[in-house]
Amino acid sequence: MVAKEKLLGKLQNLTLKKAELATLLNGLGFIRKPGKGSHEKWVKKGFPPVILATHDKEVKPYQLRQVIQVLKLGGIL
Repeated sequence: MVAKEKLLGKLQNLTLKKAELATLLNGLGFIRKPGKGSHEKWVKKGFPPVILATHDKEVKPYQLRQVIQVLKLGGIL
């Protein structure tokens, strides 16, 4: 549980790397589905899908803000 809280803190600070984001989303019950090209879709019932570009190991701040918005809509944050 401490690791999840730490990752949520890094998410809110917009300093999460791609592998850490995948760990966090998996831990929160999201399932990764392949997307078009170099994109992946993370889905969980009752939440809007999270679509991420997988070009780099870095996740763009706007993508992290989108993840934060989805988690807030679902009541996790």
